[in-house]
Amino acid sequence: MTPKEKEMLIRKIWILITYAVLLTFALVYLMPFIRSLVASFMTWAQASRYPPDWIPNPFTLENYQKLFRLDLFPRWIRNTALYAGIIIAGNILFSSMAGYAFARLKFPGRDIIFSALLSLLMIPMFVTLVPNYIIIYKLGLIDNIFGLALLGLVNVSSIFLMRQYFMSLSNEIFEAARLDGCGPIKAFFYIALPLSKPVLGAVAVYQFLGSWNAFIGPLIFLRSPENFTLPVGLSFAFQRAMWTEYTPIIAGSLVASAPTILMFLILNRYLIRGIVITGGKG
Repeated sequence: MTPKEKEMLIRKIWILITYAVLLTFALVYLMPFIRSLVASFMTWAQASRYPPDWIPNPFTLENYQKLFRLDLFPRWIRNTALYAGIIIAGNILFSSMAGYAFARLKFPGRDIIFSALLSLLMIPMFVTLVPNYIIIYKLGLIDNIFGLALLGLVNVSSIFLMRQYFMSLSNEIFEAARLDGCGPIKAFFYIALPLSKPVLGAVAVYQFLGSWNAFIGPLIFLRSPENFTLPVGLSFAFQRAMWTEYTPIIAGSLVASAPTILMFLILNRYLIRGIVITGGKG
């Protein structure tokens, strides 16, 4: 065997090992989803057995029938979509403005303010839960989707992503715009924002995932069943005094995960490109 053939053989072996490791990790991460998918077609008596059964016997659609028979199920989906839509729109607009200001405008205390904002990432959400509740209560927005969404219109992580992306853009573009008489506001709307589609896609995906799957916030701030979001509504519908029907909740969770998977598939290229670019400049 020649040295070149030996090198090619070693490279192929390393590729096989890499794929085997990646496949193992993929199966580990997919296992809960596969188990949930199988359990959604089982009765609770079979789904709760140990060791677990992996083939539904009998195969049943009862869990999905219970789910779609709920009168408030379409209302919960609309509430969740409205909540997620407000969060995404607010973060795309306000976080991009803040990120642009921190990246491209010069004003006193800019870096200090930005560092203070980043320090907020270290504060657990439970610390701010009571103060946020008091604020929303004083505004008269308890049990209101818009009041709940008000707390998430701007996110520090979104501001950070937008700032990093705007810092990665070439200075020559903004200098040329300035020489042509384009002020900071026009430069933002006509240059920076159109060029920021990748990071806007990343922000949209992250905020959609967080708001669509949110549980603690809607549980605390919403009181009426007709105003619940989907995760809270599922828990409310199938939780009994002494026990919980878990298999319909599993079926509902799978139905609820469909939009998140679809959005990820649509915006996947923007998500990856946005993260790669924003990680390149500090």
